[in-house]
Amino acid sequence: MRLREIRSPEGALIDFECVDASPGLAREGGARGLPLPGDRLLEASPWGAECGLFETCVRVTECQVPEVRRFSRAAPPGAGRWVARAAPCEGGLTLFLEDLSPRDGATQDSAHGWEILKAIIEDTSDAVFAKNLAGQYILLNPAAARAFGQPPEQILGRTDKELLGGLAGSEAATAVTCQDLAVLTSGQTALFEGADSGPGFGCIWQSSRGVLRGPEGERYGVFGISRDVTVQRRQELQQAQEGRCRERFIGMLGHDLGNPLAAIRLTSAALLARDTLPPETRRGLERIEGSAGRMARMVRQLVDLTRARMGGGIPLRPGEVALDEVCRQVIGELELASPGRSIHLEVRGNCRGFWDPERMAQVLSNLVANALQHSPAGTPIRVRLEGLEVLQRIEVHNVGQPIPEELRPRLFEPFFRAGRGPAPQSGLGLGLGLYIVAQIIQAHGGGVEVSSTLEEGTRFIVLLPRSVPAAGGMVDEGASVEQECGAAAS
Repeated sequence: MRLREIRSPEGALIDFECVDASPGLAREGGARGLPLPGDRLLEASPWGAECGLFETCVRVTECQVPEVRRFSRAAPPGAGRWVARAAPCEGGLTLFLEDLSPRDGATQDSAHGWEILKAIIEDTSDAVFAKNLAGQYILLNPAAARAFGQPPEQILGRTDKELLGGLAGSEAATAVTCQDLAVLTSGQTALFEGADSGPGFGCIWQSSRGVLRGPEGERYGVFGISRDVTVQRRQELQQAQEGRCRERFIGMLGHDLGNPLAAIRLTSAALLARDTLPPETRRGLERIEGSAGRMARMVRQLVDLTRARMGGGIPLRPGEVALDEVCRQVIGELELASPGRSIHLEVRGNCRGFWDPERMAQVLSNLVANALQHSPAGTPIRVRLEGLEVLQRIEVHNVGQPIPEELRPRLFEPFFRAGRGPAPQSGLGLGLGLYIVAQIIQAHGGGVEVSSTLEEGTRFIVLLPRSVPAAGGMVDEGASVEQECGAAAS
């Protein structure tokens, strides 16, 4: 309630008049021995002089210093334990009375529950506060007072604008007021986050705010529960920056390794072309060529990973493609590298489209190699190309142990291996194959999905539009990875 001071002709404070009251007080204040608007404090609440309430109000008004005081009332109406929070205002003071005793008819259990709730609010590290419709604080816990850097007595009855002050504080107070108004207007609890979403300023707050309602549903203020997430958000920002630096380093390292690997492969190929090589030398050069080829594939995957994450997606160079011809070439290469394994190709309908031929070969190679890796020796791999009216369908199927249900959502994440099928072998790669497949298909405007059961085997199914959509990747692959990473970081 807001009380206006009443003075004698000599200037002494002799009483207070209630000029404004909350809806709850206006509804039942008289029955509880409290003043209503137009009533005098000592006339409506004569007990106030006995328990020290009137003395507290005089002291707050004369000294202009807020106070919080607990007192007891032995006689009805309103007998029980109370806490008074008083703050000076122009021409008087703002008084907030909180009844700490159970209402008539309340059980001892409810009183005990209220005491537990009070203890939680007082001891929690989250800032808990409440304001009236004028934006004045009528309740706050120690954590909220610490956020302002002031004792509770100096906060109660004041608004954010009065408490924060200064230009920055004024802007923060305006933002807080707008949030409070939005909650009051909608009548719904809302979550806010930012430097201007909690008590005080200088921190990042995650604040839940809602409407204070009386028994009849009338709105008489807002409450807030704010948590300081400054350290957490700064750690997340630092981790994100470190992640970008790592990926930029990986991309540049992969790019720089490309030249020496190309020199090794060219040299080994030139030496292998000689007819006069001794058998032992030829076997050694073939091992060098095979190892350098695996390293080159890893390097390309690292560069693709960086492009996908930092360069805006996998770059494409689309053109007219006969997908069945690309698939036959890929299958021929993989059959040479996997003696004893058979790969069956089935083609239906028109399999021509406007795609990136090298990237489509990469998709097919990764999917078929994945099927070879995770299927028992001697079992066939089946590849089906089906040209639909506006889509191209690609299916790669293998038998063997199914992919566990809980692992399927992560199959297309980078550096992830499902750990199924035959025992893992060394040198199988970085776990980027399926991730890059998904990124290439996404850049083409398509999608990829997987089904896997013991009875039906494992199927990877790709659906592509007949041509790369306008939003697809159209970056010239001649651009260096340093340029792409630099653009992404800027």
